[in-house]
Amino acid sequence: MKNSLPSVEAWHSPEGRRIKDSVLGINDGLVTVVSFIGGLTGSALPMHTIFFSGVMSNIAGSISMFLGGYMASRSQRDFYLRESRREWEEIRDTPELERKEVIDILLQMHFSHEEAMLFVQRITKDPKLWHAFMMKEELGLNDIDKIHPLKDGTWLGLSFLVGGVPPLLPYALAHSLSLAFDLSLALSIVVLATLGVIKSYYSNEPAIKGAGEMVLLGGSAALAGLFVGTILPKFFHLS
Repeated sequence: MKNSLPSVEAWHSPEGRRIKDSVLGINDGLVTVVSFIGGLTGSALPMHTIFFSGVMSNIAGSISMFLGGYMASRSQRDFYLRESRREWEEIRDTPELERKEVIDILLQMHFSHEEAMLFVQRITKDPKLWHAFMMKEELGLNDIDKIHPLKDGTWLGLSFLVGGVPPLLPYALAHSLSLAFDLSLALSIVVLATLGVIKSYYSNEPAIKGAGEMVLLGGSAALAGLFVGTILPKFFHLS
């Protein structure tokens, strides 16, 4: 059975976008760390070396994720402000051209010419509403109030950091290298499946599909890391 409409709408709300960012950040952190320590396990390094290398990789990845999220959000904000100023100038300097653009947009949305003319007459009486309409419908840009560079970067960075913890835990507790990796992979699969179910709930897709996709991605990455860590050292005579 498909999820209800409110859950789909929640996925597009500010809170829903935070949940989506969290799922993506945790997934990236988990997959990155489990594939990294999988490669180190295959190279037969000491347990403590693998653990601390994984911790450093997780911290470095979370910092990178924070900076990437911050810069992407900052660039989006700067672009919005630049386009907003340009749109205000066009409304002030070439209002007739802007009115025609509104009509063209409405005609493409299958309004009749009479309906479009009535809409233009009303919306152009309120410059702020006119500007907001052009920003959204002409340029496809959302409200700047939804863009928070520092918060976006922090959210992604912390999510990545949290995601990297589960695959590292067995290496801090287990006494056998092979057991540590088996537990790490099993725990990672459980977390990935849970993330897949959460994503499915908000994106209106079957839970089994979301869980399966997440598990396939994480499991493949871990096995690829183990393969690289096992084969490449032998190929280059490093073990």
